[in-house]
Amino acid sequence: MFIIETIPIAKTIGIKSLSYFTDQEVSIGAIVDIPLRNKIVKGIVISIKPAIDMKSEIKKSSFALKKLGKIKAMNFFSNSFMETVAYIADYYASNIGSVMNTIVPDYILKNIEKLKINKKVEKINPNLIEEKEKKEKYAIQGDEEERYGNWKSLIRQEFARRKSIFFLFPTIEEAEYAFSILEKGIEGYAFLLHGSLGDKKIVETWNDIMRDKHPIIVIATGAFLSIPREDIESIVIERESNRVYRGIGRPYMDIRHFAEILAEKRGIKVFFSDNFLRLETLNRKNKGEIIEGTLFKWRSLSTGKDTLVDMRQYIVKKSEETGQEISSFKIISPEVEALIRRTKDKSERMIIFGLRKGLAPSTVCADCQNIVLCNKCSLPVVIHKVKNEKGEEKNVFMCHRCGERRSTEEYCKICGSWRLATFGIGIDLIEEKIKDKFKDIEIFRIDGENTPNDKSIKSIIQKYRNKPGSILLGGEMMLQYMHDKVENTAIISLDSLFSIPDFRIQEKILQILIKLRSLTSRDFIIQTRKSDEKVFEYGLKGNTNDFYKDTIIEREKFHYPPFTTLIKLTLEGNKDNIVKEMEIAQNILDPYEVEVFPAFTHTVKGKYVLHGLIRLQNNKWIDRALLEKLNSLSPIVSIRVDPEHLL
Repeated sequence: MFIIETIPIAKTIGIKSLSYFTDQEVSIGAIVDIPLRNKIVKGIVISIKPAIDMKSEIKKSSFALKKLGKIKAMNFFSNSFMETVAYIADYYASNIGSVMNTIVPDYILKNIEKLKINKKVEKINPNLIEEKEKKEKYAIQGDEEERYGNWKSLIRQEFARRKSIFFLFPTIEEAEYAFSILEKGIEGYAFLLHGSLGDKKIVETWNDIMRDKHPIIVIATGAFLSIPREDIESIVIERESNRVYRGIGRPYMDIRHFAEILAEKRGIKVFFSDNFLRLETLNRKNKGEIIEGTLFKWRSLSTGKDTLVDMRQYIVKKSEETGQEISSFKIISPEVEALIRRTKDKSERMIIFGLRKGLAPSTVCADCQNIVLCNKCSLPVVIHKVKNEKGEEKNVFMCHRCGERRSTEEYCKICGSWRLATFGIGIDLIEEKIKDKFKDIEIFRIDGENTPNDKSIKSIIQKYRNKPGSILLGGEMMLQYMHDKVENTAIISLDSLFSIPDFRIQEKILQILIKLRSLTSRDFIIQTRKSDEKVFEYGLKGNTNDFYKDTIIEREKFHYPPFTTLIKLTLEGNKDNIVKEMEIAQNILDPYEVEVFPAFTHTVKGKYVLHGLIRLQNNKWIDRALLEKLNSLSPIVSIRVDPEHLL
């Protein structure tokens, strides 16, 4: 009889390990079925002892040990992988089970007995790890076509050395596109893995990867970093700036970070690659922590003509008698209208970018400046045009989170004013204004309502490609699906982003500008009422170097990453209760200073949201004393280390 200690692979907070008895011989690292709160969940074995050696401890125990369930796989995960999981669990103030639940999804765990592994025990050379951590991290910055040319050269080089490469992508679409490019010429030695393939295809591909003796490339999402192919000597983190790499649920871990630590533990190379890398990565390169790769460009090139249109020149008309505004601002500039006309007449293709669906992304009270919110979940509502039962069109406020709809004919709920003004330009309004002016032009639209899934988006893009003289209209969702160049691009408005108090918002805006500009071969137009914002100058010139220099100075001045490590604590609920809970957290975390402030969006589903922020100087994390205090906080406190934003 044996007593084994396991860690549940689940989101469960607070449970570090559980013990069970079994008469089977189990190895450390085995995946097993364990009973937990009337459920059977997967667990990983971290220790095993003969029951006779623990006889006195078992007798003194206040609870009865349960019997272990079925053994699913023996020694499935490599030493380096489990060391990475343990480090990441500490870094994000979480636990091993929660990290495993994120990085090893259920479609791997439930098929784990069918998946091939290496039986040879992995040996780690600590000296080699330390050496390679310093000299074998590379930054690759350049346009997409150039980066993929670089990867083809790397593949040839590594194949000649009998080594394999793992290409990591943030989304399924990006992985599929990369596979279509990189497999050419090495068909049979390139493998694609992502969660939408289905269990049968995942098992088949995984086993083909493990069976093939020839060097290979694996193109995959983060869920497949556990694949134990020993000859993988490089991990390439593509589209490194993409925020999708950051998890939206506990433990809020960053897949990019996991991949980098895994490369360190294995003593292999890691590449950070994008059109424009994150400022944190660029700062590490400038400090010498990361080596400049064979392809590195500080200027994004484009053959298109760049134009910035200041929409303030189109002044609204005012009444001579009262001075009151009697007409609204112009949505589509004459410059964009001329570009649409040429697109149609010359059978070219055009992309038009807008931020959000709806007629106007926000409505603000002109008297008290409060934003009109959803009555149910308190997010800003968006104006949409809908038809009633009689077929008549009317404007309604719609919440994009919960779907609540209500009439726009209302007064401000804060001050009672009737002066509710729209702010920003929505995709619906853009489409409406284009159709008013150009009756016969075809508009293909991508947004969460019209194209809710991957298949529908790809279908719309294919129809657009097959229809010269047409327009593709969409927002950020559209960008990750666009790879082929078009003649013309217009950004109708990015201005509402400037109102978001996010220390990374300028970086996000520049990434949007560079992506759209790189897709444009002839004319690139930006409309704005904030033409004095320097980010437009950087974006139109593709000047990432000066943007980096200016922005990194601001980051240092205001103590933001990469000059500090931020730890954000979040509480949601009744205002009085969470204020008290935050005070308790502050006392527990003493002497570490916690800055307390309300969330940018004050309530979610009727609940008040309160943040606490800890700023640590560089190289101060992982602080074991602070980690112990964080782990002792109530489970209702959400902890985010290196948060994407502070909203």
